[in-house]
Amino acid sequence: MSFAYLWVLWLLPIPLALLGLMLFGDVARRKATSKLGVPTMIDRLVTFDAGPRRAFKGALRVLAVVFAIIAAAQPRYGRGTKIVPAADVSAMVVFDVSKSMYAQDVLPSRLERGRNDVARMVKGLPQIRWGAVAFAGEAVASPPSIDPSEALQFLSGHEPYEMPGGTAIARALELARRQLVPQGLDGQPVQPTTKKQRPVIVLVTDGEDLEGDPVAVARACKDEGIQIHVVMVGGRAPQPIPDVDPDSGVANGYVHDNGQLVTTELTPEAEAQLRGIAAETKGVFVRSEDGTTGLLKVETELKRLIATEGGERVDVLYAEQYAIPLGITFVLLLVDVFVGEARRRRKSDTNDLENRLGVGVTHAR
Repeated sequence: MSFAYLWVLWLLPIPLALLGLMLFGDVARRKATSKLGVPTMIDRLVTFDAGPRRAFKGALRVLAVVFAIIAAAQPRYGRGTKIVPAADVSAMVVFDVSKSMYAQDVLPSRLERGRNDVARMVKGLPQIRWGAVAFAGEAVASPPSIDPSEALQFLSGHEPYEMPGGTAIARALELARRQLVPQGLDGQPVQPTTKKQRPVIVLVTDGEDLEGDPVAVARACKDEGIQIHVVMVGGRAPQPIPDVDPDSGVANGYVHDNGQLVTTELTPEAEAQLRGIAAETKGVFVRSEDGTTGLLKVETELKRLIATEGGERVDVLYAEQYAIPLGITFVLLLVDVFVGEARRRRKSDTNDLENRLGVGVTHAR
């Protein structure tokens, strides 16, 4: 058990001071009563001794103040821990889900191997806030989150047969840039990056953007402190594209166009474009070799980035318990309201006093 605001407990002497004032008042009351006459005669003038009830109500109020102070200090207990990195690292995985990613020169396919390697990287680096962009002819995004499973679920929820044809790398990078550094209506960053922030984009693709200018987008990312690592999946040899059925997810042969087999390959122009994207931001460029995507090299670079920013710290996650003492305070005050200092006067008490003294007035001390 610990307290969020331990200094508040220094207020605990206040209830003791309140108790002292109550005792002082009771003593003063008794002294004042004794001045009215002989104590034995005064005792005959009262029908009920309110002293015990006053003491009980005073105890309720003192305890209520004690538990109110404890509630204000916010008692809590630890329920777990989380790792907080020294650097503020946010990363967007920009993942190609065009139909050419069905090619199987990287087993079981470029798409599945890429997803598996991305999942390993994301799960292995929980210190980073991960987001994702899935793209083909268009791009859709999931913003960075402290929960890495959100990005992975987002990527697994987009299939090539659901996306429009094409490889809009420039559009995807621009969307990722806006997720890392939000833009205002004037196109300027709403919150410019600081020295502590380390925004990163990891581009995983097998193609070339024939529509936009991804190198120009990379240049804009450089101006905002965003580093882009590029993973070029697949080989240079032409590869047939499996014809995947949208309903079953099973490949039925290969894609043909007018009877001709459709293939995909990494052209020298595509490689030069992707190298230029990484070079603009001084990021890592990796070309898949030996049946791997090469994401391990990017993962190593991200680990180095975190390590150079200083040691991470471990924060304790707490379960707040202030509601318990606060509830006790409410109950104590509620009981105090319904408990009177004197019991309800009974007719027999009045008759008895009138018979003894011949008066119609009673006093409670």
